[in-house]
Amino acid sequence: MKKIGLLAAVACAIVVSSCNNNTSTVDKNHDGDTTVGEHLDHSVETAEEHAAHLKADADKAVADAEADMKKAQADLDAAVKSGDKQAQNAAQKALDNAKTAWEKTKDAAKAAGEAVEKGVNNAVDATKDAAHKTGDAIDKAAEKTADKAKELSNEAERKAKNVKEALEN
Repeated sequence: MKKIGLLAAVACAIVVSSCNNNTSTVDKNHDGDTTVGEHLDHSVETAEEHAAHLKADADKAVADAEADMKKAQADLDAAVKSGDKQAQNAAQKALDNAKTAWEKTKDAAKAAGEAVEKGVNNAVDATKDAAHKTGDAIDKAAEKTADKAKELSNEAERKAKNVKEALEN
């Protein structure tokens, strides 16, 4: 149970640390500006790094639980060999507990891995959606700017025509 709690704490720490918007490493071309693409790349890289760390921690927890189970099996074998029934019963209980803990740790690691993968995919999708929305907003702003420039140009042309007519009269 302690390892499951540790695994959950590590997952929470990763989620909290992934919220840090440190832009110092986001600006890949070092021009002082960060583009939507650079933010997207950074988000994907950060999510993948956190997923790799979580997987390593989960793999270690599973390996530790398996080692505990193997030690409990060795203790049981030694108790059976010695013929001590009390030691054998205690070793059997310890082995059963170790097997249960190992299975729970494997299940927790699998569930955490699936949750991280889903979270990473959702983060990537959300970042891509945000990038598309930003691109659409930029396109709309550019269209509005072009329309306004055209309107101002037409107005300036009209005023120049009025001045020309006034000068002719």
